[in-house]
Amino acid sequence: MEASSFSRRTPGQTYDFLPPEPARRQYRTARPADISDAEFVTVGKARPKEFSARIHNDNRRRMGAAQPSLLSATVASALRTAESWLQRASLQSFAILVLALAVLVFGLTGGFSGLSAEGASSGAPLHFTHVTVTPRDANGMRVLVINGIIENESGTTQTVHPIRADLVTDERLTASIVIDSPADVIYAGQSRGFSARVQHAGGKMPEVRLSFLP
Repeated sequence: MEASSFSRRTPGQTYDFLPPEPARRQYRTARPADISDAEFVTVGKARPKEFSARIHNDNRRRMGAAQPSLLSATVASALRTAESWLQRASLQSFAILVLALAVLVFGLTGGFSGLSAEGASSGAPLHFTHVTVTPRDANGMRVLVINGIIENESGTTQTVHPIRADLVTDERLTASIVIDSPADVIYAGQSRGFSARVQHAGGKMPEVRLSFLP
């Protein structure tokens, strides 16, 4: 009965229940590609920092090496110029040049300061400053009041001797007195003031010349 029912089906309704056979796939072993004459090209302008630093340092070395050579060339040129000038210069010009160089070396070594210090030390350590002479009336008599300051400009303590005051008019000595010292000693860098009175007959104002007694 099953066969009769199957035979009664139309040809267009025939079903095939067998699955198709799977297709066979062919596998081929991959072979490494042959590479010959490979060339690598760097693209872009970027360079490693070490490369630029190395170039920069090389430039510094070149500049440092060039500076001594330039200095030596300048010194050699100056020496040649001086030599040629000395060959052409006369004896008088050469003597003037030697004298100028000697004075320059003497000044650079402190010779002038030594001379000035020697001149200062040879002078008197005590000096009179701010000396004034003022005419006044004292009990109906005309007198001259002499004021001044004694300064110690030396670096040591100095003993002060009595002061002699000479009154001079037209280069003629008219009177002379002795003034007591304001102190026995004056320390370095200090000063002391003094004052005295001397009788004056009148007339022309005399000039006062002060000195220390021995």
